[in-house]
Amino acid sequence: MFKKKKNKRYKKGAGFTLIEVLIASALTLIVFLGIFLAYQLGVRAIAQGRNKVVASAIASGEIEKIKNLSYGAIGLVGGFPDGVLEPIETKNMNGVDYTIEKRVDYVVDEADGISAPTDICPNDYKKIEVKVSWSGLLSGEVRLFTDITPDNLAEECSDGGGILLVQVSNDYGELIESPLIEVRNPETEEIIRTAVPSDGDYFFSLPADVYKVVVSKTGYSSSRTYGTEEVANPEKSHLMVLDGRLTESSFSINELSTINVETVGSEELEYPIISNAIFNLQGKKIIGTDVDEQPVYKYSENHITNESGQVVISGLDPDLYTFTPVIDLTNVESPSGTIVEQPISLVPGITQDIRLVLHSKHSLLVTIRDLTTTNPIFFAECRLYLSEYDVTQYTDGEGKTYFAPLSSGTYALEVSAFGYESYSLNVSIFGDTTRNISLRRIE
Repeated sequence: MFKKKKNKRYKKGAGFTLIEVLIASALTLIVFLGIFLAYQLGVRAIAQGRNKVVASAIASGEIEKIKNLSYGAIGLVGGFPDGVLEPIETKNMNGVDYTIEKRVDYVVDEADGISAPTDICPNDYKKIEVKVSWSGLLSGEVRLFTDITPDNLAEECSDGGGILLVQVSNDYGELIESPLIEVRNPETEEIIRTAVPSDGDYFFSLPADVYKVVVSKTGYSSSRTYGTEEVANPEKSHLMVLDGRLTESSFSINELSTINVETVGSEELEYPIISNAIFNLQGKKIIGTDVDEQPVYKYSENHITNESGQVVISGLDPDLYTFTPVIDLTNVESPSGTIVEQPISLVPGITQDIRLVLHSKHSLLVTIRDLTTTNPIFFAECRLYLSEYDVTQYTDGEGKTYFAPLSSGTYALEVSAFGYESYSLNVSIFGDTTRNISLRRIE
């Protein structure tokens, strides 16, 4: 008797397909990756917290050390006020290097008077700042402040020095919010004190000496003092601070403006563009006078327009500006078509379009067209030359280019354009001269 073999069959779904394995692996990877990143973030947060706690402890310790010093000893070595504190130190804690920076400033308290004769000792108390920072992947810093007051009037008056009051406003007399004020050594340019006062003025307590002051703000013009080595007779000289005295100085800064300049030829020639036109732009504000008592202007620069007859002049202090081109100036227009008188008034925070209409005794206007269609040819190269004059220009969208200024004479003119036969001729130029040239296409 033969036994019947049983067929071995696998139940459907008893195994996993490759796609299912891949999906399961991907999900597992995502889960464990999230756990790893969370763990890593936690480790970093713990390390950063530890660094901050250590830095805070170091800063607190430094503050306590300073409080235990005598009032006269509280100051930076070689600084003002002078004292026993080192400006920068380093300390290693738990394998991390911490940089300890200290700053000590006198404070002028308006409730106690400002300067002589109201207050013969203007330096009322000392403000101390301790900054502890650490570098690396988990960098950061901690800052602590404290005020130290003198025990008596004798301590308050123990150090000399005076007060420098700097006020920053615009041309309308409005105080500027948060300007950057820098007090510098006029010889070395070393920055001695800085401040960014929210209300636009600031009292600096300084040793008796001469200081350079620079005032600026992003998006605004700048203003500063000058030495006689820069300007013979400065309008605003470097400032002298005297013991027990108040020195006041005001500075004016304004929102910067921009002028877009276009240079064109005379109306008789339908205002052709003048490329590479040179002109001087000069403001009215002065920083002093020279040895001959002639004004030294805050802004006086030469500019040149591009191939399209344009130039953008940005970063200008609002002022009254005068244009002086090399070519004779016929009109100043702003906007185009509206004649305005010089000087041009530029107000704060604007962009102003100016068109200079120029006229030359002798000039050449060249127009290049297609011989068959009579359409203007754009970017045709035109070379005009005679003895020392040799200039190459390109036609605009109307097929025109304008040469000026020129001297009278007979010039050689060479014209070429892609896909066209070249052309050359001699041109006698006297006064406003025009030439219309048609080019033949290359077959």
